Amino acid sequence: MELIYNSQMPEHKTPFGAVETGSNIEIKIKTTKEDHLTCNLITYCDEKSHAHPMEIVAEMDYYNIHRVIFEAPAEPCVMFYHIEAVNGWGTLYVGNNPEKLGGESYVYKNNPVPFQITVHKKDIKVPDWYKEGLMYQIFVDRFNNSGEEDLYKNRTGFVKYTNWHDKNHYIKDPKGHILYWDIYGGNIKGITEKIDYLKRLSISVLYLNPIFEANSNHKYDTADYEKLDPGFGKEADFDYFIKVCKDNGINVILDGVFSHVGSDSKYFNRRGTYPTVGAFQSKESPYYEWFDFINYPLDYDSWWKNLSLPNVREMHPTYLDYIVTGKDSIVKRWIKRGIKGWRLDVADELPDEFIELISKESKATDKDSIILGEVWEDASNKVSYGNLRKYFLGNELDSVMNYPFKEAFIKFVLGDMDAADVLKNMMSLYENYPREYFYSCMNLIGSHDTVRVLTILGEAPAEYKIEDIDAFEYELTVEQYQLASRRLKILSFLQATFPGIPCIYYGDEVGVQGFRDPYCRKPYPWGKEDLELLEWYRNIFGLRNRLDSLKKGDWQPYICKDGVFSFIRAYDNERILCVVNASNGTKEIPISSNHAYDIINNQPIDNLLKAEGISCHLIKMTDKP
Repeated sequence: MELIYNSQMPEHKTPFGAVETGSNIEIKIKTTKEDHLTCNLITYCDEKSHAHPMEIVAEMDYYNIHRVIFEAPAEPCVMFYHIEAVNGWGTLYVGNNPEKLGGESYVYKNNPVPFQITVHKKDIKVPDWYKEGLMYQIFVDRFNNSGEEDLYKNRTGFVKYTNWHDKNHYIKDPKGHILYWDIYGGNIKGITEKIDYLKRLSISVLYLNPIFEANSNHKYDTADYEKLDPGFGKEADFDYFIKVCKDNGINVILDGVFSHVGSDSKYFNRRGTYPTVGAFQSKESPYYEWFDFINYPLDYDSWWKNLSLPNVREMHPTYLDYIVTGKDSIVKRWIKRGIKGWRLDVADELPDEFIELISKESKATDKDSIILGEVWEDASNKVSYGNLRKYFLGNELDSVMNYPFKEAFIKFVLGDMDAADVLKNMMSLYENYPREYFYSCMNLIGSHDTVRVLTILGEAPAEYKIEDIDAFEYELTVEQYQLASRRLKILSFLQATFPGIPCIYYGDEVGVQGFRDPYCRKPYPWGKEDLELLEWYRNIFGLRNRLDSLKKGDWQPYICKDGVFSFIRAYDNERILCVVNASNGTKEIPISSNHAYDIINNQPIDNLLKAEGISCHLIKMTDKP
């Protein structure tokens, strides 16, 4: 018995992937004729299921083709489906493969893993400034100090390094509690001074880690959403920074940390630092009902049980008014000051209704603003706290941090994942995400939450296998660094050419190393940069900026096997073949073009590309001389 179905093939399902509400969907399955099977498509969405009888529409020598055409739901949802195949012997179920990656089906005797169709609202549109941009992420304290007076001079709880190039570390007591926050003094003026540097990297979008007043170096423990942290400068410094960015074609996205605040904040005020009456001090506080107290005042709901980060009740009317919906809400006032959007910290811990309102109110303030979510998995079917999230149905997020991209391609470059399996993972996203969102994903290879990519690529020990003191002191050997640098060129090439918006984590482009937090948050090494690596970054992202096919072209996988991952980007009459060889051996790649030219390696290509080990190639193809 054969039951043949592939959700990613046009002979089995049209249209490909996600669909708009009310669209017609055609599903076809091929079965062996001698088994006399009756087939039914079973769809389910929002706990409602429907059976769709399939009719035999074609008979071949050995096979029957069963087909059904049905209409997608009128309201956005994540719809799942499988096919029942029934004859006198019983029922078999055709569903998704156990990896849940879509494509080739799997036959089950019961409990099939379902396929997915994302049914999204019509006419989704992500602004071109974002979708076609190039992003740079900055951890403000660690990027650049403008050389002003010590902005932390009169603040307790902080210790400033006297040497910008000192290694960073947490200053803790024997129980692991932070005694002092270590700082370098990076500030907003420091970023403004480096706009020309960013322009030479072709940067058009800046994502800043939290900038609001907070009593830490990372600023994820917000003390006052209304103010720039005084350690980062004056309010006028921020306004001038926004002006300079706009004058240079750069848009700014801020980190919105709205699921929790700091215990040392004007809202909670556990330490009595602020003149306000915080929720910790009195049940009469205007902020008291923002928090869930278990045993007032010492026991309260907090982020991952960290009492320095009390969770908020996002949908409480006064919190919602203050952060999102009010006339002068936090979301609106910073957009009015010139930012172009928000990166929502821990989006999984924010209610869908809250995210939808942030999106609605942001776009009402600036129709071209965007909402980017921190989501570590496939955002189309993410389940958090028992709920299937609605991130990518059209009313919430415009983009997500593409951690699946990061994880798959790092494993590929390290030789831990075959190119064919990488393609399966990318095709799954391509199938599940609305097209506009797939082409708008934030494609990162490093962040403030992860081990520096160069350290990973140099085959350093796994982070869980190394003691903290060893992590603090660890540096790659010369040989490890050289290997890591070659691999990083491949990853940055993939960022520059794959659909989505590439994001450079500050310092990756000049060879910064480091294990996970806090060692991934080292200061940018001004004066000690790897200039050869920097020149590579400038060239490859400059190419992306100049070639429309890389910014907005269609994506088509090409050869993905044996250490080679390749694909075509096409826009109008421009076709670019992007090839990486992550293996150590030379690979031969056929080129289906009468005339082809390798832009990176500056040489014409005949009908065969010989890609040497750990290399990348950007081949412009044309049928005309």
